[in-house]
Amino acid sequence: MQFANIITLTTDFGLKDPYVGQLKGAILKYNISARIIDICHSIPAHDILTAAVTIRTSYNYFPKGTIHLVIVDPGVGSQRRILAATAGKHLFIAPDNGALSLLFKDNMIQTVHRVENASLFPSEISSTFHGRDIMAPIAAAVAGGMSLDKVGPAAKIISCTHLNLPEPVISETAIKGQVLHVDRFGNIRTNITTADLSKFQPASFSGIRIKGHTVSNISNTYSDSPSGSLVAVIDSAGYLEIAVNRGSAARLTECCIGDPLVVLMEGS
Repeated sequence: MQFANIITLTTDFGLKDPYVGQLKGAILKYNISARIIDICHSIPAHDILTAAVTIRTSYNYFPKGTIHLVIVDPGVGSQRRILAATAGKHLFIAPDNGALSLLFKDNMIQTVHRVENASLFPSEISSTFHGRDIMAPIAAAVAGGMSLDKVGPAAKIISCTHLNLPEPVISETAIKGQVLHVDRFGNIRTNITTADLSKFQPASFSGIRIKGHTVSNISNTYSDSPSGSLVAVIDSAGYLEIAVNRGSAARLTECCIGDPLVVLMEGS
């Protein structure tokens, strides 16, 4: 497969330090014509699950053939592997630490290679910055036309790291879920999806309870609820979201990632 000369970046580097700039420089050093797109550099430090959610809900908005660097790598310098995996005609380069777990879960991954071809790396490699010194040159080379099999040997999907992902528990009268992510607006993304909700008739819905608060219905837009009050919507990636119109649901409910919630149905 021929990949495009487009490389996206998803990291927990933030923007206060020079790491993002160095990463981009390392890509351009090997491929001056690469088009580099920032998806997110504000993943909470070491938060592999948020990285997995971010790339799963973002990659499909890019052209087929795009190369995605996912660098949330608390195990950098250890014996953890680096993977180059194809899914949906995209390429993902990431540490083998679970960052690609949602793609594995969705059965999207088609092929996996271990990134081991040292001839593609610079002569000096920092043990604390493999994103710059290993992953960036690999992404640049593949974007420039190098075939994927040259990055290293093929690996079995079953041998890769899969996170123990939080799954909603569905009964006849309820869906028990948890907080998956909180964005900068204080919107609460849950692990309950439209597919989970579709198992029930809309008329059977009787409310959502979260941290002592109740939301009586699922709305189409934030503005369906009065300013400052809780509202439930389906977010842009298909997850049930709890928000506050022109406010922060996380602050109002004092929710954190992993906190429980329940969608109630008639009879509960």
